[in-house]
Amino acid sequence: MINFFKFLLIIIVYFFFTKAAFSKITYKEILDNPIDLELNLNYAKQQENAGNIKSTIATLERLSTLYPKNSDIKLYLLSILLKMDSKVKVDFMVKTMLEDPNTSDETKNLIAELLSDKEFEGKKKKKWIAYLDLKYSQTEEDNISGRTKSGKLAKSNGTTDSQVPFPTNDSRLTLEYDKTYARGTSLTLGRILSDSSSIFMNLGSNFNTNNKKLKGENDIHSGSLSYFKAFKNHYVSPYIYYNKFNYRMQEDYQSKGMGVNNTHIFNDKFNLNYAISYTDSKYHSEPSPLDAQGNQIFVDAGDLNNNEVYAFSSRFNYNISNETQISSKIIYSNIEHSKKYDSYNSGGLNVMIARVLPFGTLRASATHLTNIYDAKKFTVSTMRDRKDKSLVSSLSLTGDINQLFPFLRNIIEDNNFFYTLSVRESNVNSNISSYEIKRSFKTIGISKRINFNE
Repeated sequence: MINFFKFLLIIIVYFFFTKAAFSKITYKEILDNPIDLELNLNYAKQQENAGNIKSTIATLERLSTLYPKNSDIKLYLLSILLKMDSKVKVDFMVKTMLEDPNTSDETKNLIAELLSDKEFEGKKKKKWIAYLDLKYSQTEEDNISGRTKSGKLAKSNGTTDSQVPFPTNDSRLTLEYDKTYARGTSLTLGRILSDSSSIFMNLGSNFNTNNKKLKGENDIHSGSLSYFKAFKNHYVSPYIYYNKFNYRMQEDYQSKGMGVNNTHIFNDKFNLNYAISYTDSKYHSEPSPLDAQGNQIFVDAGDLNNNEVYAFSSRFNYNISNETQISSKIIYSNIEHSKKYDSYNSGGLNVMIARVLPFGTLRASATHLTNIYDAKKFTVSTMRDRKDKSLVSSLSLTGDINQLFPFLRNIIEDNNFFYTLSVRESNVNSNISSYEIKRSFKTIGISKRINFNE
C-alpha cells in the first residue's frame, strides 16, 4: 500500500512540474530570485535528480513558507521525506499539513491513508530530542567604563550638590574602547510528551573576557527547565531557571526565577505574545567583620545588592507578508533593591521590523524606556529624584553561514552553522549627570549546533 501512495505522490509531483528545467540552474540564480516559484521548483527538482536531497528539502521548505496555500509544494516535500524514510520529519510534515486550513480535503484523505499504513505504525516514534550548541562572539564597545557624556560625576556632601571630573583613563581599569570575547556551550535535552506538549532542559556555561579591562570579566553557569503546550490557538510555555555569576574584581551572585509565555495566534497575519516573570538575585555574603566592641565594621555586599525583579511584557506581531513582520512590545518591570535608591519602576515601548532575505534575517529595533527611582542617593544628589530616559536602537543580521557564503556548502553540508552580525547603540538621558551615558556595540558571532537525533 505504501508503495502505491509513494507512486501516487510522484505522479502528482510530475504533473505539477510540467516545466521542469532542461538547463542547469545555478545557486546564484536562486539567491537573486528567492521567491521565483517556477525557478525554485525547477532548482529543487534538479537537486533531487543530482542526489542533493538536503538542498532539495531546504528549497522546498522555504517555498512552503513563502507559499503556504500551495499544497502541491508540501506534497512534493512529503514525497522526498518518504523516500528518505525520515519518520520524525514525515510526522512533523504530516501534522503541519493536517492542521493547515489551506490543505484541501483531498490532500488530507491521502495523508490519512499514509498514517494508517502498517509500515509506519510498526516503527517506534522518537521521543527524545538532544542537541549541543557551541558559540563564540566578539563585541567591540566604545565606552566600556561608562564615561558620562559631560565627563563629570555628580557628588553631594549632604547639603550641596556639585560635580567632579570622571576618573582619568588608565590601561586596565578605567578605559573607553575595549573588546569582549564570549565563549559558550549549552546542552538541550527534550522529551516529546504528546502531539501537543513537550518538556526541555538546558544546561549552559559562558565565559566572558575583556581585551584590556580587568574588572567585569566573568563566567556564568546556567540551567533551565521549560514546558511547552499547544491547545487551540494558544502556545503556552512556563519555565524556571537558575544562573550563577562568577565575576573578576566584583561581587559574585546567583539568580533564580520563573515565568510563563503565551502566544495567541489569531490568523496568519496577527498574533499576540505576552509574558510575566520573576527573578530573585542574591549576592554571596561573607561574615561581616566586627570591631573590638562587637560592632559591625561595614555591611556585606550581599546585604547591599540583593534584589528582586517583577516584569511583564506584551508583544503584538503583524505579518505584512511571508518575508516581512512588524511588531510592537509594551514593557513594564518593577525592581525591588536592597538599596532603596537603586529600586525603580521601568516602562516603555519596543518596535521592530524583520525581513527575510536570501542570505539571512534582517532585524531593526528601537526600545524607549523611562526609569523612575524610589529614593534619592544622598552621596550623589540631595536635590533631585533620579529619572532616566533611554533609547536603545539595534540592527542585526542572522542566518545560516551557507546563506552568506554559498561556496562553503561543499564543506558545511548540514546547515547547522550560524552567524550573527549586529550593531547597537544605547543613549541614556538623566536629570543627574552621573547616569547620562552613551555606548555603542558591534558584535560578530558564530555558533555550531550538533544535533544528536540525526
